[in-house]
Amino acid sequence: MKIAIFTDTYFPQVSGVATSIKILQETFTKHGHEVYIFTTTDPNAPKEETNVFRYESVPFLFFKERRIALTFFGPVVKKVKELGIDVIHTQTEFSMGLLGITASRLLNLPLVHTYHTWYEKYLHYIMNGKLVSKETVKRLSRLYCQQASVVVTPSDTIKDVLRDYHVTRRIVTIPTGVPIPEKLPNSQLQNLRNELGLTADDFVMLSINRLAHEKNLEALIDYMPHILMEKPEAKLVLVGAGPEEDALKERVQTLNLESVVLFPGAVPHEFVNQYYQMADLYVNLSTTETQGLTFLEAITNHLSIVAYASEYLQHLNGIAPVGRLVDTEAAFPEAVLDVAHHLPQAKASLSDLVSIVSSETFYESLYELYQSVEPRKSLVGHFKLLKY
Repeated sequence: MKIAIFTDTYFPQVSGVATSIKILQETFTKHGHEVYIFTTTDPNAPKEETNVFRYESVPFLFFKERRIALTFFGPVVKKVKELGIDVIHTQTEFSMGLLGITASRLLNLPLVHTYHTWYEKYLHYIMNGKLVSKETVKRLSRLYCQQASVVVTPSDTIKDVLRDYHVTRRIVTIPTGVPIPEKLPNSQLQNLRNELGLTADDFVMLSINRLAHEKNLEALIDYMPHILMEKPEAKLVLVGAGPEEDALKERVQTLNLESVVLFPGAVPHEFVNQYYQMADLYVNLSTTETQGLTFLEAITNHLSIVAYASEYLQHLNGIAPVGRLVDTEAAFPEAVLDVAHHLPQAKASLSDLVSIVSSETFYESLYELYQSVEPRKSLVGHFKLLKY
């Protein structure tokens, strides 16, 4: 099968969406399919890439880490036709996504769309939420999703959101899976600890995120003094980069936690498994995760989790304990200490979840969907939804 992925974000940009697409590409390619990426230009992209087509773009005005394509649809449609694509899978509601819709209609191809982002949680990036209203987000999300043959959501939470938006297309929940990593040598993991200034006796709490407001990383920092009272060897490693980095470092200085909270910066995705495996616990208090690929990466690296009790994590926790799930921030320190006191048992329980969150399970579900999807018949006639 020949699959065309349309996305505004792709490596070397670091994001959950880019990671999800990379997993899809690698897994389907391993099974003998041909996956082509249609995306935006990026000044940091390698000069030579296999099966990646980049189209002229500019940084998004309100979120300069992301880009918007400025390409006319003609060359895109021509390339899709030349490749003999069987199915188009859009992963964005913006520029490249619109080009994907156009190509699917003009070439009468099935269109699958994955709705990754709960945009209502990100409106603060656009003039502090004063320019785009939640109602506008609902209407535009509905308009886009109605163009697809089928919509994929990474969790039932987002499926429910789209139903609340009155999306009437078929919606299927297919959580993204992650590859099962190999166990790394203890010497390599200790070397990483040494590089970070950590000892073998430190209790290392890891969080891998974009350093941004919606990730609620300040809460992790603020609760460290409470944890240190009971576990003085605790350390917090915040991997990533983003607009809140300076503010978070200032917060650490204010609390005199410079030797406790570490900022190693962004880490290329091919190296993240060594961070998971050198850590003792994965922590996250974000309320915006639609699924949370880092949770799955933690599980496949046998790293217990303390996080908010999202619907997806509760589902996994019902199969086997993932660690501790909390309903409030205030419960976070106690949850960390509880898992720390039962760490061997907590890690052992994760084995039952590894195959469930693997990329192979993701592949089987998505390939079955690709085989069943049919094209929409016409491009015209759907814009009336703007008046809905």
